[in-house]
This record gives sequence, structure tokens and C-alpha cells, in this order.
Amino acid sequence: MRRSLAIASILTAAALCGTAAADAPPPERPRILVLPLPPSHAIDPAIARAFDARLLVALDDTRRVVTVTPSDEPECTSTECLAALGTAADAPFVLSLSAVREADGLTLFGTLVDARSAAAARRIELSRIDPASLARMAPAELVPQITAGVVAPPAARPAAVLGISQPTTPQARTAALALHDRLAAYRTFKVLPLDGTDRSTLTHRAELVISELSVVERRRGLCTWHDGTLVGTFAITDLSNGRAVFTRSVRLSESQRTLLSSRDRVIDALLDAAVADWMTAFHASGVEARLRRAPAR
Repeated sequence: MRRSLAIASILTAAALCGTAAADAPPPERPRILVLPLPPSHAIDPAIARAFDARLLVALDDTRRVVTVTPSDEPECTSTECLAALGTAADAPFVLSLSAVREADGLTLFGTLVDARSAAAARRIELSRIDPASLARMAPAELVPQITAGVVAPPAARPAAVLGISQPTTPQARTAALALHDRLAAYRTFKVLPLDGTDRSTLTHRAELVISELSVVERRRGLCTWHDGTLVGTFAITDLSNGRAVFTRSVRLSESQRTLLSSRDRVIDALLDAAVADWMTAFHASGVEARLRRAPAR
């Protein structure tokens, strides 16, 4: 009888503990005051407002932070002033971003300000953005950099989510599409569509830069040749810390007789060779195994 009562007591205590654990409120999510992009000649105002809205959606989708916005567009940029804005909004962190137009596209610079210490908790940079795809692609790529400065990473991380930045030239877009399909074929990590329709929270960003792609006609002996050159780099960056986990640069050449070929065929051959080189290097690097389950940082 005593044994039965003891067991009953243990079961009752376990049930009560389980109920208490189930009823325990989730940890409070940190609040971030997100400031809109300031007016700039670098960005169309409509695109800037769409970017602001989608950044809020992307941050809220993480369910790791709470976003608040100012009632009026602030004019101050100093750390002390931004910290005061955060304190007034009861937000421990303030996110301020700006856009600069450079030769290879837009660059977003940001500061995550700790309102309590009035100091920068994290600096943020996202470069070579196609202005037309700023609102569609950039918010998801910024989120990992922002949340990494606010909340601790989970102990166990799922497979990586890789987004490939949309290149600005047709030839680079062709190569990016081929890389997208080959990377997605691994099926051990997620590769987002190039159109930016999937709002999954990115962990990594892939970027393809073709700095030279040219075809010239040269006469050698009795024949004329199309001599082509391609110089490019394919890189994958961990968005939480801005570190490159994979980088491969290539310099390739291709020659075909003009009688049997064309400029487009030479360009296609160069792009195929570059994609093959990048994928061979990616496979040999072991990065795929790391993306399979992104390590805690």
C-alpha cells in the first residue's frame, strides 16, 4: 500500500512539473526599432518603401525578434541619437540602414545599435545588389546578419538555406541558373529560387561575378578564329558573420574557327566550362557537408 502511494505521489509530481513546463511562457523576444531607408538618389522611392516593408516581414517571419517602427521618419544618424530613439520606443536595439550606388551595383550599409550602451552592436554590409531586385532579394539576405547581433544561435541548426544573388548581365544569369540547378540537385540543403518568391530565412548567400567575358576575331595562318576569355569568381558567404565559406576564381579561354562557330557558341562554351570548374571545386571543398547542417557559430 505504501509503495502504491509513493508511486502515485511521484506520478502526480511529474504531471505537475510537466504542466508547469508546458505553461511556462516562451522567452521574451528582443525588440528592434527598424528605421526606414533614408531618401537617396541611389534608390527609387517606391522600391525603397517596398524594401522597408519586406524587411519587416522577413524579420517577423523568423519569430525570434519583435519589430517596431518610428511614428515619424527620424533625421538623426549619430549612435547616441539612435540609442535615444530606441529607449523612447522601449526597444533595446535600433537598426539603421543606408544605400550607396557603386560601380557594380548597390551596397547596403547598416548599424545595429545597442540602446542601453549607445554603441554599435553589429555592423552590416551587403554589396553588389541589382537595384531592380533590392526589395525582392535583399531583405532575406540581411536578416541573418541582423538577428545574429541580437539573439543567440540555436544549439542545433537545420540544413542551410542558400540564396543565389541575381547577376546583372544575361550571360552571368545563364551561369547562375546552371549553378542553381546543380546545387539544388544535392538535396541536402535548400537552394532558393532565383526569382526570390520563397521567403525562407537565408543562412548563406552565393554570388557570381564575371569580371571579363570577351570574344575577339584573330587571324592565324589561313584561318580566322574566335578567341574568347572568361574571368569570374563564384563565392558562398555565411550571412551570420560575413565570412566566405567557399571561393573559386577562374580564368578560361576558348578558341573556335569562325567558319565552324559563332561568338555565341564560344560564350556558351566558356560559361559551360566555368560552371563545370566551379562545381568541381565546390564538390572537392567539402562545403556541401557543412551546408548539410550549418554549424553553430
